[in-house]
Amino acid sequence: MRILSRIFFAAFALLVPFLIYGFGLATWRALETFSISNARWQSFIVGVIAFIPTIFVGRKILPATWAWLETFEHEMTHLIVGLVFLKLPVGFRVSAHSGGEVKHIGWGTTGQTWVTLAPYFLPTVSIFVVLIAWAFGIGTGYLLIALGWTTVFHLVTNWAETSFRQPDLKKAGLLKTLIVLPVMNVICYGAVLAYVAGGAKGFSEFWIQSVARSYEMLPK
Repeated sequence: MRILSRIFFAAFALLVPFLIYGFGLATWRALETFSISNARWQSFIVGVIAFIPTIFVGRKILPATWAWLETFEHEMTHLIVGLVFLKLPVGFRVSAHSGGEVKHIGWGTTGQTWVTLAPYFLPTVSIFVVLIAWAFGIGTGYLLIALGWTTVFHLVTNWAETSFRQPDLKKAGLLKTLIVLPVMNVICYGAVLAYVAGGAKGFSEFWIQSVARSYEMLPK
């Protein structure tokens, strides 16, 4: 399985420039729809702005609770992506002052790079909200406000404490980190922005058009 994992990662690395082009173009097109008069973007920005007093209160008034929440979301991302690679969690620890840890079993080191780096590209709660909204056709302003809040929460909290999170990046290795994070951040945050810009239809078209543009750039 280790050989297959290495082959898969090598293939992914070769595709990175094409994926960045395809998904980057689709993300840019989503951003081009931004307008302060657009109700969908208004709601999303309200959620982003609402995060500012929340993080102030959390870090200044309830620091232990806030630190625990940050760590919980971080470790849950490890756990969820581990399940994608058939890794069963056998241990889950979260603390307010000494970090956290998820222990997995199953399939050796297969997918370990993705599990390790997942919190640095996957806005877990935001993607979950988008998938629910996409599947059930929910598109209220309140949902977009929540989406703005959760997106900036993940973006800020998982990069704010780089020294605290450094073991993850060291475990993955510098080369794999530089290969995975740029393209996966474009893909994941692009998907969120595509939903904000165009709802369920925009979210679906984001994936279709991104894959199509990436394929068009492949050497024939």
